[in-house]
Amino acid sequence: MAGETVQGPSCALVLRPAIDRADPGAAALGDEAVRAVLAGLGLGPGAPTWVAVDGRWANGVLGGSWHKDGAGFIGEGAREAARRARVARLRDDLAQTRSRIAALVAELEELSARRETLAAEHRRVPRDTDLREAHVRLAGEHRRRRELDIEHTRADEVAKQRRDEVTAAAERAAEFASDVGLPTGESALADVREAVTGYRLALAELWPAAQALSSAQEAAREAAEELERVRERLAEAAERATEARGQADTAAERHRALVETAGAAVDELFRQLEQVRLTLETREHAESAARGRERSALEERGKAQGTRDRLLDEIAAAVDARDEAVAVFRAFAATGLLSVALPGLDVPDPALEWAASPAVLLARSVNAELDAVDDGDGPWDRVQKRVAEEHKLLSDAMSRHGHSVGLTLHDGIIVVDILFQGRSRDVPGLANALETETEHRARLLSAREREILENHLLNEVAGTLQELIAAAEDEVREMNAELTSRPTSTGMRLRLVWKPAKDAPDGLERVREKLRQTIDAWSVDDRAAVGRFLQEQIAREHADNPPSGWTEQLTRALDYRSWHAFAIQRLQDGQWRPATGPASGGERVLAASVPLFAAASAHYKSAGNPHAPRLVALDEAFAGVDDDSRAKCLGLLATFDMDVVMTSEREWGCYPQVPGLSICQLSRRDGIDAVLVTPWRWDGRERVRADLPELESAAGQGDLFE
Repeated sequence: MAGETVQGPSCALVLRPAIDRADPGAAALGDEAVRAVLAGLGLGPGAPTWVAVDGRWANGVLGGSWHKDGAGFIGEGAREAARRARVARLRDDLAQTRSRIAALVAELEELSARRETLAAEHRRVPRDTDLREAHVRLAGEHRRRRELDIEHTRADEVAKQRRDEVTAAAERAAEFASDVGLPTGESALADVREAVTGYRLALAELWPAAQALSSAQEAAREAAEELERVRERLAEAAERATEARGQADTAAERHRALVETAGAAVDELFRQLEQVRLTLETREHAESAARGRERSALEERGKAQGTRDRLLDEIAAAVDARDEAVAVFRAFAATGLLSVALPGLDVPDPALEWAASPAVLLARSVNAELDAVDDGDGPWDRVQKRVAEEHKLLSDAMSRHGHSVGLTLHDGIIVVDILFQGRSRDVPGLANALETETEHRARLLSAREREILENHLLNEVAGTLQELIAAAEDEVREMNAELTSRPTSTGMRLRLVWKPAKDAPDGLERVREKLRQTIDAWSVDDRAAVGRFLQEQIAREHADNPPSGWTEQLTRALDYRSWHAFAIQRLQDGQWRPATGPASGGERVLAASVPLFAAASAHYKSAGNPHAPRLVALDEAFAGVDDDSRAKCLGLLATFDMDVVMTSEREWGCYPQVPGLSICQLSRRDGIDAVLVTPWRWDGRERVRADLPELESAAGQGDLFE
């Protein structure tokens, strides 16, 4: 800013005050104040703040240059006068344009009549549909024949390969037959094959017979052992039978003697004893069944008592767990994080005791609301880490303004509280406080300050953007002029288009149209639209990257390069179409290479010296490109008059499209610490060996090198 009166020439020598007294806002400003400001601005270098008549200026460490086509007054009144003059000129131009439009309308009507006549004549001409269809069918048949030829060639190659394989297999078979002593004839091999088959069948029959023989021998041995054991048991049984027969005879004799001596009374006694025995057996069976039922009942009663005790313990543990969960849930609600996660949820006062049923209903509501949230270990670890990172960013940002950020851990839960404006707040409270503070500061921003900001954006930023965009469009025109003046050998025509990108800000088209005009010709609505557009970019960048500083935000927000994108178009059927459409490999290489060569040529053309070097360096030039496309690309380098230095593993560059080339072939061998350099020369027709002095003189003449 201007300070005291400068020593030496000042702007007061070439500028004079011209205050619009009709402007109420300028009524309090006097001519002396304006002269004092002009006296504080140096006219040329030498003062802290100065401007020069050639457009250069400096303000402290800042500096730059700018110019206008004509002199003019400074201020809102001057801009309004210039706008009115511009509007008057535009009205005259509009009248002339309207008269021209009327003349063009008359010509258009005449052309319409001629077009109707031509259309009628065209309708009377026979249609060429049949001829076009015949051409299409013929082209299809030619294409089919080429495909069949290719398939026939492939089939011949496959047949040759199979014949080679058969020959190799026959040689290997003959060699194997001679090694093992087998015949090579078909009939002899058939006999051998039949004999081998019979041998295999004999072996197959021998193995089951051997297994059956072994099994039979094992069964015979086991049967002999079993027979020996049976004979031993039979002898023992015979001895026991002889003893039993003797005892039976003795018992029968005793029974006979007792029956003869006892009589009928003994028979009745035996009958009663038998009845008593049966009764006792029945009672014992009934008693055994009753005791079994008693034992089962006692076991069932013990199991029931155990189940009841276990259920009582589980109920008590569940009640304790529920009370503990309610206490933990109430403690978590006391941290305030529940209100942060679900702002609209009605949460009871954590300072009071919570009943079990309402707490369970509240927990179920929270679970239903947060059902879509992933509660796995991985997301939890990432959230914990992110909370720590965000806490550091928040702490750094708040500490710069004298506020502090605390972080406490309650039962594994991180709670962040901020001391802001003397009060402890949570994060939502801080957001509300910051929003209130922002609104308050926005209200404090006066209309005069907003006007200064708008004028800065319009007068300086918009002016700079106008110069940069105009320079970029001029550069694109230079490149397209290079492309037009240097056609390719294939006749393909390309051009570069610098247009708004797909993700360009809204309203960029209108702003670009206004930036093509002078700022003095803008109306109030135009100035407001441009200023609003620039302010929207700054506000969006500030909202997207709040941690970054104003310098970084303004740099990204006002970067006009991100608003635009380059596109390559190709002239096809009289229309410019995108060069990314269907094309051959060579055309795609040319479409990618020609604009780059044109850009380099336009850049070197800015030197203003036709003898200045136009150097381009290419490493592994045109890798993966066929020879025809390589020749065309190297021919383009000669067409654009570029001096190229390139390296390649296989490219020599000896094509008719290249008028001259100096080549250095490098060779080395393992174990030898040296590189052999062999110079060559290409004159457009043949390649010959060259000596190093000739190579150096060729380099001085600006030839191509590899």
